Amino acid sequence: MNTRRRPVRHTPGGAPQLTAEVEPIAVGDTAPAAKSQTPGLRQSGSQDDDQPRYKTMARMEARIRHDQVTELAKLRRAVAANRTDKAERITDNTLLRVAVDFLLAHRELLQGNTEDELRASVMPE
Repeated sequence: MNTRRRPVRHTPGGAPQLTAEVEPIAVGDTAPAAKSQTPGLRQSGSQDDDQPRYKTMARMEARIRHDQVTELAKLRRAVAANRTDKAERITDNTLLRVAVDFLLAHRELLQGNTEDELRASVMPE
């Protein structure tokens, strides 16, 4: 048991200490399960008026090389600068989604056992 006493804390200006106001912890099935508020996934072209498009999509993490990060950022800036309709924001994630769509549309070309072999099967040299 720790016998050391903590010093009394005072708030600036002598205001009274804050007290915690919390609800009691419920154990077991005391309330019905909360309904999930996660929206269903939609096509990337659709957008709900009450939330941004990115919030309607699944989050996924990917590891990419440093050179890919650099080139993707350059490509994003070039695409964003050259477009005529600037209503929709173009991000690195936008380009990654387009790349995934492209790969899925050409899946029949994908062959190989390693990353290098898979890349070579879909990219002419």
